[in-house]
Amino acid sequence: MVDTDEARRIQRRINTLLRDRDAIRRMLEQADYERLSRDVGRQNVSIEKLEVLLSGQDV
Repeated sequence: MVDTDEARRIQRRINTLLRDRDAIRRMLEQADYERLSRDVGRQNVSIEKLEVLLSGQDV
């Protein structure tokens, strides 16, 4: 059987691991959003260039 001090240490370790997991998940999500934002920006530039070309204007 585990004594109360050991149980507290285990629970603190579990809580630390849970916080770390959540922090890593947030960082990965944020990185992905930034990448998506860049990709959308690039596509927007490409679309604008195509619209100019289709309109017959110089790029």
